[in-house]
Amino acid sequence: MKKKLFALLFTICVASASAQILATANSDENKNILKMSASLFTRSTFQMGYERFFNSNTSFLVAAGLNFKDSDYEKVWGVRTEAQMKFHVYTVVKPQLSHRLYFAPYILNEYFETEGLRYNNNGNSSWQTDTFDAFGGGMLFGWSFSFANRINLDIYTGGGLRKTFNYNQDEYYYNDSVFDYNYSGISPRLGIDLGFWF
Repeated sequence: MKKKLFALLFTICVASASAQILATANSDENKNILKMSASLFTRSTFQMGYERFFNSNTSFLVAAGLNFKDSDYEKVWGVRTEAQMKFHVYTVVKPQLSHRLYFAPYILNEYFETEGLRYNNNGNSSWQTDTFDAFGGGMLFGWSFSFANRINLDIYTGGGLRKTFNYNQDEYYYNDSVFDYNYSGISPRLGIDLGFWF
């Protein structure tokens, strides 16, 4: 009889303690993540994103960012928007953390106004101003890790196609690096986002 009474009291204590645990990233109450892209700081871009979970296997992310750079040889202002549909193919959920592997098709638009110092073959310099749009799409593969109840770390890689429009290249300036604002071609992606569940 004492063992049964002790087991009953223990069960009641555990149940009441469980009811007082705060909501975590894995609870049904939290289906949204507010994100900031840490990797885009290297491109002089501040980007925020909002991710909404429809169920445990599917979420949608929309993001917008502002690009600004003002140096002695280059001035850039731009706007960046992106949308991703995420399909979580592997999920491990624990009481205070979770791991998710996903793939995400994406579309991307960037608008830039640039002013750069260019040198011709004779060594003479001049300022060139241009305005152009870039559109792209592709596929990302990532790992989303939630910890400390509400913090989210998202690491992803992948790539796709990027095409720039309305860009008039200076006849003396040739640079087709994937890091150029005016780049057209296959574009690799690598990024890290930090987020907060709510």
